[in-house]
Amino acid sequence: MALALTYAAPARADGEFFQLDIAEGATDFSLAIARGRLNLGGNYARYDGGSSGSLSLLWSIPVDPLGTFKVGPSVARILSDTDPDRTRVGAKITFERWSPTEFGHLFLLGEYSTIDNSYFGLVQTGFGNSGFAAELSVGGSDNYSAITAAVSKRIGEGPLVLRAGYRFKAETLFVGFAINTF
Repeated sequence: MALALTYAAPARADGEFFQLDIAEGATDFSLAIARGRLNLGGNYARYDGGSSGSLSLLWSIPVDPLGTFKVGPSVARILSDTDPDRTRVGAKITFERWSPTEFGHLFLLGEYSTIDNSYFGLVQTGFGNSGFAAELSVGGSDNYSAITAAVSKRIGEGPLVLRAGYRFKAETLFVGFAINTF
């Protein structure tokens, strides 16, 4: 653990991350694409009562040895089954840190957006070369809150990851997959 606290690797520059999770009453899709210091991020969620989506364009600022900060504009669209649709523009800041550990790796991610005061935090640990990982995340905004635990398994040496978990506040299981080339 001491190694994880003293050594942070800069985010690997070019890569893609796509994730799709499906639960009863909800579907979530996330993406991140990085080219050098430029990062495009987005998500879409369909849930009982509506859907929402957001896009952000962030600039990476490595701060050794802490990790990488990313800042930039974001836009979100909320589509409600009962209320008027809303589009909002705001700013987003992200912090991420990947560290090797004696048992694998530790990945930390924190995000805040001025749009509806949305936030997301993730702690993920990987277990050596097994391809297994476990994570705990919290997220929320002026409109919702969530706490999620998940386990995942990388398939072979490629970018495909299968995942499953539990959303505590929604009291529901989910399954999904990710493609991660970082």
